[in-house]
Amino acid sequence: MGMVAVADMVNEAIWVFNPHTSLSKGEWIKIRTVGSPRGIGVDSMGKILVADYAQGQVHSFALDHAFRTLNVHTVPNLQGPRYVSPVPSGGFVVSEECGDVKVFMSSCKLLCSLSSKYGHQFGNPAGVCVDTDGSILVADEQHRTVHLFPEHGAPICLVSTGLRRPAGMACSSSGHLFVADTVENCVKVFKYCVRPPYRPTNAGASCADPTQTHRWGGGVIPLQPR
Repeated sequence: MGMVAVADMVNEAIWVFNPHTSLSKGEWIKIRTVGSPRGIGVDSMGKILVADYAQGQVHSFALDHAFRTLNVHTVPNLQGPRYVSPVPSGGFVVSEECGDVKVFMSSCKLLCSLSSKYGHQFGNPAGVCVDTDGSILVADEQHRTVHLFPEHGAPICLVSTGLRRPAGMACSSSGHLFVADTVENCVKVFKYCVRPPYRPTNAGASCADPTQTHRWGGGVIPLQPR
């Protein structure tokens, strides 16, 4: 729709910037009050997703033409939800400060916990995103790493060095990974391969140096920061 949605923790609000107004510079519109909004995203159906840190909830809602919220759903009982990302097939994934990442279906029902499904121990999971293959990527603030969790197979460590305090994260269809590093006040860009599908021959392998090149399923994955 050409709009931008922002989570504003200081003012406990969700704002949308609408460039399609009579004002020459567009307009900021407050669409909802949320106790402690952290992560924000938009799912495959155009609904806005908001992680409410203090209340332990994720809110999902749509907007009508007058910017009124519709079809509000709330997922409760989360342990410090921080970042949220849509899943291309529907639903969303959310990181919890207390050490887990959970995946929910479009019906807002819990699908799985990554720590349980993969037997992976998180330190302090932060940014999350999902690539075009449906693999979930998680930045761990405590361990200073980024892991990829494929739909089938063992977790893969994509980045093990070069991050001071990874926070928000996003990935592109061309295989670029964008990680916000809050200690160095910058966004770091890595390149990784999204095709062919991941078929690691050494399941559970240790994290690799980001300057190395890995071959998974015939594909070459350079992990050098750009």
